[in-house]
Amino acid sequence: MAVGDVFEARVEEHRDPDTGALVRRLTGDGSDNAHLYFTSTSFVGDGAERLIISSDRLGQRAYFLLDLPDAKLVQVTDMSDTPFSSACLDPAGRLFAFRGNSLMVVDLQTLAAEELYRVPEGFGLALPTCTADGAYVAFAYREQLAVSTESGRIYSTMAERYYQHPACVVMRVDTHSGEAVAAWGERAWISHVCIHPTRPDLIVFCHEGGSNVQQRMWTVDLTERRAREAQPLFRQHLRESCCHEYFTREGEVGFQVIVDSEGESLNFNCFIRPDGTWLRQFLLPGPRPGHIQSNADNTLIIGDRAHLSPDDRDGGAFMSLIRHEHGRGVVARLCRHDTSWATQISHPHPIFSPDDRRGLFSSDAGGACNVYMVDINSI
Repeated sequence: MAVGDVFEARVEEHRDPDTGALVRRLTGDGSDNAHLYFTSTSFVGDGAERLIISSDRLGQRAYFLLDLPDAKLVQVTDMSDTPFSSACLDPAGRLFAFRGNSLMVVDLQTLAAEELYRVPEGFGLALPTCTADGAYVAFAYREQLAVSTESGRIYSTMAERYYQHPACVVMRVDTHSGEAVAAWGERAWISHVCIHPTRPDLIVFCHEGGSNVQQRMWTVDLTERRAREAQPLFRQHLRESCCHEYFTREGEVGFQVIVDSEGESLNFNCFIRPDGTWLRQFLLPGPRPGHIQSNADNTLIIGDRAHLSPDDRDGGAFMSLIRHEHGRGVVARLCRHDTSWATQISHPHPIFSPDDRRGLFSSDAGGACNVYMVDINSI
């Protein structure tokens, strides 16, 4: 199998039995499939008809262009054992994908590919993100160290990797010239790098390590030329944790906060400017919604859990739509995803289509992981 090969896309449509939402399963040949990580769009152009997915249908993972009107999949990269979430997309038609330690740029019209950058030996990569115009890609690389706590269970090595304090560097690459700039580095596990959609000098990243982390979110500004320092964003306090930061299309940082207070956990959706001002917090009715993304004007949130109360045990099986009113998150159930949450690619990681009419997510309901699209206005 080679770049340019075409495969039939098996698209099936159904109505959700609980909400009535119109849902389409976009893949389904028994292989594992996923859209790009939720900090990147997966859609090519301004609509919801063409998108990028990763799949191991050929034995190893490769990226494919899914053309929904023609119900076909076009292979756009060679096969590799690189993790599913190792790519980001310029909606104008360029895919930036790691194959091994090489950052490749793929022209989705011609399928021509070239190497932009190579991670140095002895280091592994973290997921990339790019500016809205695709002019810059940012990511981190991490010192590769042996671990002793791998059990096959998701996140089993997280605490050990956190306490190893691996050397990490945040990089920014100009996608036209190939110029690479080291924006920041330290002996701390850095992950979840997000570059501002329109201000390429501004990068948000996290200190990874789950509940062990004392300060998760940080910013670095490349306009600071001398003695540049990363700055904490949303200073955490005792019994607080935050997760799953992302840039809204308007350039704010969205994230979730969990606060342990008097024997109970309070969960919030939060939004903050990258300079740390204008923090807004919205109390949720139950556990946080997993991963969230905003529509174009940040008036509607899509999430991959939909807990309606603190003791709602069914919410983890549903996609949610959330509106923010009077300091609270108002949660509605969009459709079932019924994922196992057992692996990274089984996490739904929802995003909106560019026109905000569709929601895209992944799920391993039924066994293999597949990509789904739900009509936002169908409930």
